[in-house]
Amino acid sequence: MRHFTTTSLTLSLLWLAAATVNAYGQNLAPKAPEPTGWRGLVPGIELGLFPAPGGLGRMQIVRVDVRSHPLQLCSSSASQPMLTAEEWAAKKKLCLVINAGMYDKDGSTHCGYLKNHDFIQPAVFRSDYSSLCVFSPLAKETAPFRLLDTDDAGVEKDVLSRYDVVIQNLRLIKHPGENRWKQQPKMWSEAALGEDKDGHALFIFCRTPSTMHDFNEHLLKLPIGIVSAQHLDGGPPASFYLNCGGVVIRGVGGYESGFNENSGSQKFWLLPHVIGVRAP
Repeated sequence: MRHFTTTSLTLSLLWLAAATVNAYGQNLAPKAPEPTGWRGLVPGIELGLFPAPGGLGRMQIVRVDVRSHPLQLCSSSASQPMLTAEEWAAKKKLCLVINAGMYDKDGSTHCGYLKNHDFIQPAVFRSDYSSLCVFSPLAKETAPFRLLDTDDAGVEKDVLSRYDVVIQNLRLIKHPGENRWKQQPKMWSEAALGEDKDGHALFIFCRTPSTMHDFNEHLLKLPIGIVSAQHLDGGPPASFYLNCGGVVIRGVGGYESGFNENSGSQKFWLLPHVIGVRAP
């Protein structure tokens, strides 16, 4: 599913200033250089502003220590309608929300395997979706969060017995840092989930469109220690919401080749499944 909008950022004047934007949401008006790198919001949650691929605009990355801030999967149901990223945050008291993955034409079914405790949809793994996000472990000694590769022997059976949450999506980067997306002409805004070398979760949002090959190469060159990543959604439905430590970011996807090649609505799309972090 696809949709398109601009990114609205509400940050301190030290970090961002108002600017004219083009159809891609890239800054055109002259302004002071924006600092890059990490800024602590609360203990265990840091915001990073980094150059977008190609150097036009900025991308946002939130680094989460999942030991102190466990991830949460929220899913719509007969009793829980779909919500926007911002609405999911308000409903579930979350400080950080991003897509959980692409969904089917029915507007609700996750495209890969999805297990949210007792909720499973659909019931089988896809052979072409090579990345598994797992969290909510069943034993204390199990890692609280991992991005795993389905082509590693025994992974699929193992995660079902060890984790209450399993989300299968398209793979971007294979552990320990291998770009697995071939170059192609199509480009789009991107919402992605990454894991760094220390086991932190990386919530990644970039409105500036790029090919996924170039996007992966860019992530691997940034000083963020990324070792694996999966695609959550691209183009208009890509959503990112942060409200933590006095910083608010509303990031809504934009350009997508062959679907929405212009600047459009500035509204979040309704999402059936999101990954979030509970507000401190």
